[in-house]
Amino acid sequence: MKTKRRAAMYRAFYGLAVQPFSKETPVTRLFHHSGLKELESRLEYMKRYRGIMLIAGDPGTGKTTAIRSFINTLSSDAFLPVYMPLATVAVRDFYKQINDQLHGEPLQSKSRLFQSIQQRVLFYTTQQNRVPVIILDEVHLLKNENFYELQIITNFHIDSHDPALFILVAQSHMDDRMSRSALDSFNQRIAMKFHFNPLTLAETREYIIHHLKTAGAAETIFTEKALVSLFNLSGGIIRKIGALAVKTLTLGALMKKQKLSEEDVLLASKEL
Repeated sequence: MKTKRRAAMYRAFYGLAVQPFSKETPVTRLFHHSGLKELESRLEYMKRYRGIMLIAGDPGTGKTTAIRSFINTLSSDAFLPVYMPLATVAVRDFYKQINDQLHGEPLQSKSRLFQSIQQRVLFYTTQQNRVPVIILDEVHLLKNENFYELQIITNFHIDSHDPALFILVAQSHMDDRMSRSALDSFNQRIAMKFHFNPLTLAETREYIIHHLKTAGAAETIFTEKALVSLFNLSGGIIRKIGALAVKTLTLGALMKKQKLSEEDVLLASKEL
C-alpha cells in the first residue's frame, strides 16, 4: 500500500483533517518546546546585533524547522532572508552561490565575486535599510577553506555593528570541529552558539498530543505508556518521534484500534 493511501486511511480512521508530524506543518502550528523557545530568544538578539551565529544539533532535532519558523517572523521591509542548503563546494562555487542569492551580477573570478558579495550586503543595508539574513545549512559539509573565505566575507571593517546576520546550521560534531586549532580564528568570530537537544519525556508527550490535536484528533489516541514508549524508542529526536507515531497510527488503523498501547508502538518500531 502506497504512503499516500496509508496516510489517507489512518487519517480517516482517527478523524484527522491533516497529516500530523509533517514537515509541511505551518509554522503557526509548531510545538514550541523549551529548546525552540530558547533559540527564538537568541535569534531575536542576533537580529539586533547581527554577526555570525552557529546552530548545531543531531539530525532530526528540528534545526531546519526552527529556521523556517524564524524566516516566517522576518519582515520583508526590514530583512532579506537568504537560505542556502549547502553541500561541499569549491571556494569559487561557494562565493558564486552566495553572490547569486544576493542578486549580484554574474561573475567568474573569485576576487570579483568577493567584492560583489560585500557590495550587495552593504547595498541592502545602506540603500534599502534591509538586513541580509544569510542562512547556510549543512555547513558541517564545508571544507576548512570555505570557513577561511567566510571569515573574510564577513569582515566589513565597520566599527559600529555588522551589516548582516550569518546563521550557520550544522550537525553536532561541528562544535568539536570549531574547537580545533585549524578553525580557531573563525571560531572566535562567532558571536552566538546554540545546541539543539532532543526533547525530554514531558516534551515528547506534549509534542505528540499537540500535533495530533492540531491535526484534528478529538481525543488522545496513545495511552500514557505508549507515549513513554515513543520517547524511549525515538530518544526524543523529533523526526524519529513523528515517523514512529505515524507508523503506529497506520498499524492501529489496520487493526481497527481506537486506542494505541505500548505494545502497538513496539510492533510498529520493528517494521520501521
